[in-house]
Amino acid sequence: MTQSSKASPTNSAQSTLMLCLGWGIVSILFFLLFGALAPGEDSRPDWFLISISFLEIFAFLLAALLCFRNSGSSQIISGRTVWLWLGIGMLAYVAGNIFFFLWGTVWGLDPSVSLGDGFYFISYVAMVVGMLLAALPRRIDLTVSQWSMIFAIGAVGVVLACVLNYGLPFATAQLSPQPVMAAEIQLTQAPPESEPVVEPVEEAAEPVEEVVESEPNEVDEIVAGMVPAPGWAQALDATLEQFADPVALMYVVADCFLVVIAATLLVAFWGGRFSQSWRLIAIATFCLYIADMAFAAAGDNYIEGAWWETFWTLSALFFAAGAAIEYDVSKRSRRGSRRRA
Repeated sequence: MTQSSKASPTNSAQSTLMLCLGWGIVSILFFLLFGALAPGEDSRPDWFLISISFLEIFAFLLAALLCFRNSGSSQIISGRTVWLWLGIGMLAYVAGNIFFFLWGTVWGLDPSVSLGDGFYFISYVAMVVGMLLAALPRRIDLTVSQWSMIFAIGAVGVVLACVLNYGLPFATAQLSPQPVMAAEIQLTQAPPESEPVVEPVEEAAEPVEEVVESEPNEVDEIVAGMVPAPGWAQALDATLEQFADPVALMYVVADCFLVVIAATLLVAFWGGRFSQSWRLIAIATFCLYIADMAFAAAGDNYIEGAWWETFWTLSALFFAAGAAIEYDVSKRSRRGSRRRA
Protein backbone atom coordinates (compact mmCIF):
# COMPACT_ATOMS: atom_id res chain seq x y z
CA MET A 1 0.00 0.00 0.00
CA THR A 2 2.75 2.40 0.96
CA GLN A 3 4.93 1.44 -1.96
CA SER A 4 2.12 1.94 -4.46
CA SER A 5 1.25 5.37 -3.04
CA LYS A 6 4.92 6.29 -3.06
CA ALA A 7 5.36 5.29 -6.67
CA SER A 8 2.17 6.99 -7.85
CA PRO A 9 3.40 10.64 -7.95
CA THR A 10 6.71 9.64 -9.49
CA ASN A 11 5.04 7.56 -12.20
CA SER A 12 2.65 10.41 -12.90
CA ALA A 13 5.53 12.85 -13.26
CA GLN A 14 7.44 10.50 -15.54
CA SER A 15 4.38 9.96 -17.71
CA THR A 16 3.86 13.71 -17.99
CA LEU A 17 7.51 14.32 -18.87
CA MET A 18 7.38 11.59 -21.51
CA LEU A 19 4.22 13.17 -22.94
CA CYS A 20 5.90 16.59 -23.07
CA LEU A 21 9.01 15.13 -24.69
CA GLY A 22 7.02 13.20 -27.28
CA TRP A 23 4.77 16.18 -28.05
CA GLY A 24 7.82 18.41 -28.50
CA ILE A 25 9.51 15.94 -30.87
CA VAL A 26 6.31 15.55 -32.90
CA SER A 27 5.93 19.34 -33.13
CA ILE A 28 9.52 19.88 -34.28
CA LEU A 29 9.37 17.08 -36.86
CA PHE A 30 6.00 18.30 -38.14
CA PHE A 31 7.38 21.79 -38.76
CA LEU A 32 10.56 20.46 -40.39
CA LEU A 33 8.81 17.94 -42.64
CA PHE A 34 5.75 19.90 -43.75
CA GLY A 35 6.51 23.55 -42.96
CA ALA A 36 8.39 24.45 -46.15
CA LEU A 37 6.58 26.73 -48.57
CA ALA A 38 5.73 25.20 -51.94
CA PRO A 39 7.36 26.87 -54.98
CA GLY A 40 5.34 29.87 -56.04
CA GLU A 41 3.17 29.86 -52.92
CA ASP A 42 3.03 32.71 -50.42
CA SER A 43 1.08 30.83 -47.73
CA ARG A 44 0.94 27.36 -46.22
CA PRO A 45 -2.05 25.02 -46.66
CA ASP A 46 -4.97 25.15 -44.27
CA TRP A 47 -4.43 21.60 -42.98
CA PHE A 48 -0.93 22.56 -41.86
CA LEU A 49 -2.12 25.71 -40.08
CA ILE A 50 -4.88 23.76 -38.34
CA SER A 51 -2.39 21.09 -37.23
CA ILE A 52 0.17 23.49 -35.75
CA SER A 53 -2.58 25.41 -33.99
CA PHE A 54 -3.78 22.16 -32.42
CA LEU A 55 -0.22 21.25 -31.34
CA GLU A 56 0.27 24.62 -29.65
CA ILE A 57 -3.18 24.89 -28.06
CA PHE A 58 -2.94 21.37 -26.61
CA ALA A 59 0.50 22.17 -25.13
CA PHE A 60 -0.72 25.32 -23.39
CA LEU A 61 -3.91 23.59 -22.25
CA LEU A 62 -1.83 20.80 -20.70
CA ALA A 63 0.35 23.37 -18.94
CA ALA A 64 -2.75 25.17 -17.64
CA LEU A 65 -4.26 21.97 -16.22
CA LEU A 66 -1.01 21.01 -14.46
CA CYS A 67 -0.60 24.51 -13.02
CA PHE A 68 -4.16 24.47 -11.69
CA ARG A 69 -3.50 21.03 -10.20
CA ASN A 70 -0.56 22.49 -8.30
CA SER A 71 -2.65 25.43 -7.15
CA GLY A 72 -5.21 23.03 -5.69
CA SER A 73 -2.67 21.09 -3.62
CA SER A 74 -1.79 22.29 -0.13
CA GLN A 75 1.58 20.50 -0.30
CA ILE A 76 3.10 22.61 -3.08
CA ILE A 77 6.40 24.08 -1.94
CA SER A 78 6.33 27.27 -4.02
CA GLY A 79 2.83 28.20 -2.88
CA ARG A 80 -0.60 27.68 -4.35
CA THR A 81 -1.00 31.32 -5.39
CA VAL A 82 2.09 31.15 -7.58
CA TRP A 83 0.72 28.29 -9.63
CA LEU A 84 -2.75 29.80 -9.72
CA TRP A 85 -1.37 32.86 -11.50
CA LEU A 86 0.69 30.69 -13.85
CA GLY A 87 -2.40 28.59 -14.60
CA ILE A 88 -4.40 31.73 -15.42
CA GLY A 89 -1.58 32.81 -17.70
CA MET A 90 -1.53 29.49 -19.56
CA LEU A 91 -5.32 29.41 -19.91
CA ALA A 92 -5.40 32.99 -21.19
CA TYR A 93 -2.75 32.06 -23.73
CA VAL A 94 -4.99 29.22 -24.93
CA ALA A 95 -7.83 31.70 -25.48
CA GLY A 96 -5.42 34.05 -27.28
CA ASN A 97 -4.30 31.27 -29.61
CA ILE A 98 -7.89 30.32 -30.40
CA PHE A 99 -8.85 33.87 -31.34
CA PHE A 100 -5.60 34.36 -33.29
CA PHE A 101 -6.40 31.19 -35.26
CA LEU A 102 -9.96 32.30 -35.91
CA TRP A 103 -8.89 35.82 -36.86
CA GLY A 104 -6.15 34.99 -39.35
CA THR A 105 -6.76 31.44 -40.58
CA VAL A 106 -10.52 30.88 -40.39
CA TRP A 107 -11.85 34.38 -41.09
CA GLY A 108 -8.95 35.78 -43.12
CA LEU A 109 -8.73 39.05 -41.16
CA ASP A 110 -5.54 40.91 -40.36
CA PRO A 111 -4.07 39.10 -37.32
CA SER A 112 -1.63 41.90 -36.43
CA VAL A 113 -4.15 43.17 -33.86
CA SER A 114 -7.00 40.86 -32.87
CA LEU A 115 -9.17 39.95 -29.93
CA GLY A 116 -6.52 37.40 -29.01
CA ASP A 117 -4.08 40.17 -28.09
CA GLY A 118 -6.26 41.03 -25.10
CA PHE A 119 -5.93 37.48 -23.80
CA TYR A 120 -2.19 37.51 -24.54
CA PHE A 121 -1.91 40.66 -22.42
CA ILE A 122 -3.70 38.90 -19.53
CA SER A 123 -1.39 35.92 -20.00
CA TYR A 124 1.78 38.01 -19.78
CA VAL A 125 0.58 39.87 -16.71
CA ALA A 126 -0.37 36.62 -14.96
CA MET A 127 2.98 35.01 -15.79
CA VAL A 128 4.93 38.02 -14.52
CA VAL A 129 2.91 38.10 -11.28
CA GLY A 130 3.32 34.35 -10.75
CA MET A 131 7.08 34.40 -11.26
CA LEU A 132 7.47 37.46 -9.05
CA LEU A 133 5.53 35.74 -6.27
CA ALA A 134 7.91 32.79 -6.61
CA ALA A 135 11.09 34.87 -6.56
CA LEU A 136 10.37 37.68 -4.07
CA PRO A 137 9.73 35.57 -0.93
CA ARG A 138 12.93 33.65 -1.59
CA ARG A 139 16.08 35.06 0.01
CA ILE A 140 18.17 35.79 -3.06
CA ASP A 141 21.80 35.94 -1.92
CA LEU A 142 23.74 36.28 -5.15
CA THR A 143 27.33 37.18 -5.81
CA VAL A 144 28.45 40.15 -7.84
CA SER A 145 29.14 37.94 -10.86
CA GLN A 146 25.63 36.49 -10.68
CA TRP A 147 24.03 39.92 -10.50
CA SER A 148 26.24 40.97 -13.41
CA MET A 149 25.01 37.98 -15.40
CA ILE A 150 21.38 38.88 -14.71
CA PHE A 151 22.02 42.50 -15.70
CA ALA A 152 23.79 41.44 -18.90
CA ILE A 153 21.01 39.05 -19.93
CA GLY A 154 18.36 41.63 -19.15
CA ALA A 155 20.19 44.40 -21.02
CA VAL A 156 20.70 42.26 -24.11
CA GLY A 157 17.06 41.16 -23.99
CA VAL A 158 15.75 44.72 -23.68
CA VAL A 159 18.00 46.08 -26.45
CA LEU A 160 17.12 43.19 -28.76
CA ALA A 161 13.40 43.65 -28.15
CA CYS A 162 13.60 47.38 -28.89
CA VAL A 163 15.73 46.92 -32.02
CA LEU A 164 13.55 44.19 -33.53
CA ASN A 165 10.33 46.08 -32.86
CA TYR A 166 11.40 49.66 -33.59
CA GLY A 167 14.65 49.32 -35.57
CA LEU A 168 17.89 51.24 -35.19
CA PRO A 169 17.35 55.02 -34.96
CA PHE A 170 20.60 55.93 -36.74
CA ALA A 171 19.86 53.42 -39.53
CA THR A 172 16.40 54.84 -40.15
CA ALA A 173 17.82 58.37 -40.12
CA GLN A 174 20.30 57.42 -42.84
CA LEU A 175 17.77 55.60 -44.98
CA SER A 176 14.85 58.01 -44.70
CA PRO A 177 16.24 60.83 -46.94
CA GLN A 178 16.62 58.48 -49.93
CA PRO A 179 12.92 58.16 -50.85
CA VAL A 180 12.54 61.94 -50.50
CA MET A 181 15.46 62.55 -52.85
CA ALA A 182 14.06 60.06 -55.34
CA ALA A 183 10.68 61.79 -55.23
CA GLU A 184 12.32 65.18 -55.81
CA ILE A 185 14.16 63.82 -58.84
CA GLN A 186 10.92 62.45 -60.27
CA LEU A 187 9.17 65.77 -59.69
CA THR A 188 11.91 67.69 -61.46
CA GLN A 189 11.82 65.32 -64.40
CA ALA A 190 8.03 65.16 -64.63
CA PRO A 191 7.27 68.56 -66.37
CA PRO A 192 9.16 67.84 -69.63
CA GLU A 193 7.39 64.48 -70.00
CA SER A 194 3.89 65.82 -69.28
CA GLU A 195 3.69 68.39 -72.09
CA PRO A 196 0.89 66.78 -74.22
CA VAL A 197 -2.57 68.10 -73.62
CA VAL A 198 -4.20 64.67 -73.65
CA GLU A 199 -2.68 63.62 -70.29
CA PRO A 200 -5.23 65.41 -68.04
CA VAL A 201 -7.93 63.15 -69.51
CA GLU A 202 -5.88 60.06 -68.64
CA GLU A 203 -5.21 61.39 -65.14
CA ALA A 204 -8.93 61.89 -64.61
CA ALA A 205 -9.62 58.31 -65.64
CA GLU A 206 -6.95 56.75 -63.42
CA PRO A 207 -8.66 57.49 -60.06
CA VAL A 208 -11.80 55.78 -61.36
CA GLU A 209 -9.82 52.63 -62.11
CA GLU A 210 -8.21 52.74 -58.67
CA VAL A 211 -11.59 53.02 -56.97
CA VAL A 212 -13.00 50.13 -58.97
CA GLU A 213 -9.96 47.95 -58.21
CA SER A 214 -9.99 48.75 -54.51
CA GLU A 215 -13.41 47.22 -53.94
CA PRO A 216 -12.49 43.62 -54.85
CA ASN A 217 -9.39 43.88 -52.68
CA GLU A 218 -11.49 44.74 -49.68
CA VAL A 219 -13.81 41.83 -50.36
CA ASP A 220 -10.87 39.44 -50.80
CA GLU A 221 -9.42 40.58 -47.51
CA ILE A 222 -12.67 39.77 -45.71
CA VAL A 223 -13.27 36.34 -47.24
CA ALA A 224 -9.62 35.30 -47.60
CA GLY A 225 -10.00 32.69 -44.85
CA MET A 226 -11.88 29.40 -44.76
CA VAL A 227 -15.23 31.08 -44.12
CA PRO A 228 -16.43 34.71 -44.33
CA ALA A 229 -15.81 36.71 -41.19
CA PRO A 230 -18.91 37.61 -39.15
CA GLY A 231 -19.97 41.23 -39.04
CA TRP A 232 -18.94 41.83 -35.43
CA ALA A 233 -15.44 40.49 -36.17
CA GLN A 234 -15.05 42.78 -39.18
CA ALA A 235 -16.19 45.80 -37.18
CA LEU A 236 -13.94 44.91 -34.25
CA ASP A 237 -10.99 44.34 -36.59
CA ALA A 238 -11.46 47.82 -38.10
CA THR A 239 -11.64 49.31 -34.59
CA LEU A 240 -8.54 47.50 -33.32
CA GLU A 241 -6.32 48.69 -36.19
CA GLN A 242 -5.72 52.01 -34.41
CA PHE A 243 -4.22 50.16 -31.42
CA ALA A 244 -1.42 48.50 -33.39
CA ASP A 245 1.33 50.66 -31.90
CA PRO A 246 0.20 50.32 -28.24
CA VAL A 247 -0.10 46.55 -28.69
CA ALA A 248 3.44 46.35 -30.10
CA LEU A 249 4.70 48.40 -27.15
CA MET A 250 2.86 46.08 -24.76
CA TYR A 251 4.69 43.07 -26.17
CA VAL A 252 8.05 44.82 -25.88
CA VAL A 253 7.50 45.72 -22.23
CA ALA A 254 6.12 42.27 -21.36
CA ASP A 255 8.99 40.46 -23.07
CA CYS A 256 11.54 42.66 -21.29
CA PHE A 257 9.96 41.89 -17.91
CA LEU A 258 9.82 38.18 -18.67
CA VAL A 259 13.43 37.86 -19.78
CA VAL A 260 14.72 39.71 -16.70
CA ILE A 261 12.60 37.62 -14.32
CA ALA A 262 13.58 34.42 -16.14
CA ALA A 263 17.27 35.27 -15.80
CA THR A 264 16.76 35.95 -12.09
CA LEU A 265 14.94 32.66 -11.59
CA LEU A 266 17.57 30.75 -13.55
CA VAL A 267 20.39 32.09 -11.38
CA ALA A 268 18.56 32.20 -8.04
CA PHE A 269 17.16 28.67 -8.29
CA TRP A 270 20.35 27.11 -9.65
CA GLY A 271 21.22 24.00 -7.67
CA GLY A 272 19.20 21.87 -5.30
CA ARG A 273 16.37 19.41 -5.69
CA PHE A 274 13.62 22.03 -5.38
CA SER A 275 15.07 24.20 -8.15
CA GLN A 276 14.52 21.79 -11.04
CA SER A 277 11.01 22.97 -11.79
CA TRP A 278 11.94 26.65 -11.82
CA ARG A 279 14.87 26.09 -14.12
CA LEU A 280 12.36 24.61 -16.56
CA ILE A 281 10.04 27.60 -16.03
CA ALA A 282 12.95 29.93 -16.83
CA ILE A 283 13.74 27.97 -20.00
CA ALA A 284 10.05 28.14 -20.95
CA THR A 285 10.14 31.91 -20.60
CA PHE A 286 13.23 32.16 -22.79
CA CYS A 287 11.50 30.03 -25.46
CA LEU A 288 8.51 32.38 -25.35
CA TYR A 289 10.86 35.35 -25.68
CA ILE A 290 12.66 33.81 -28.67
CA ALA A 291 9.38 33.19 -30.50
CA ASP A 292 8.14 36.72 -29.79
CA MET A 293 11.40 38.23 -31.06
CA ALA A 294 11.28 36.14 -34.22
CA PHE A 295 7.70 37.31 -34.79
CA ALA A 296 8.81 40.93 -34.31
CA ALA A 297 11.74 40.45 -36.69
CA ALA A 298 9.44 39.05 -39.39
CA GLY A 299 7.25 42.16 -39.28
CA ASP A 300 5.08 42.60 -42.35
CA ASN A 301 6.81 39.63 -44.01
CA TYR A 302 5.36 37.22 -41.46
CA ILE A 303 3.82 34.09 -42.95
CA GLU A 304 2.00 31.84 -40.50
CA GLY A 305 3.64 28.45 -39.95
CA ALA A 306 7.32 29.44 -39.80
CA TRP A 307 9.70 26.97 -38.15
CA TRP A 308 10.49 29.26 -35.19
CA GLU A 309 6.85 29.03 -34.06
CA THR A 310 7.81 25.72 -32.44
CA PHE A 311 9.33 27.79 -29.63
CA TRP A 312 5.80 28.78 -28.56
CA THR A 313 4.87 25.12 -28.31
CA LEU A 314 8.14 24.28 -26.54
CA SER A 315 7.50 27.10 -24.08
CA ALA A 316 4.18 25.56 -23.06
CA LEU A 317 5.74 22.11 -22.75
CA PHE A 318 8.50 23.42 -20.48
CA PHE A 319 5.85 25.09 -18.31
CA ALA A 320 3.99 21.78 -18.14
CA ALA A 321 7.16 19.84 -17.29
CA GLY A 322 8.06 22.33 -14.57
CA ALA A 323 4.59 22.04 -13.02
CA ALA A 324 4.77 18.24 -13.08
CA ILE A 325 8.19 18.16 -11.39
CA GLU A 326 7.08 20.68 -8.76
CA TYR A 327 4.07 18.50 -7.94
CA ASP A 328 6.17 15.34 -7.69
CA VAL A 329 8.92 16.90 -5.57
CA SER A 330 6.39 18.52 -3.22
CA LYS A 331 4.54 15.24 -2.67
CA ARG A 332 7.71 13.30 -1.95
CA SER A 333 9.20 15.95 0.34
CA ARG A 334 6.03 16.22 2.46
CA ARG A 335 5.82 12.46 2.75
CA GLY A 336 9.47 12.27 3.81
CA SER A 337 9.01 14.94 6.49
CA ARG A 338 6.02 13.09 7.98
CA ARG A 339 8.01 9.85 8.07
CA ARG A 340 10.89 11.52 9.94
CA ALA A 341 8.45 13.06 12.40
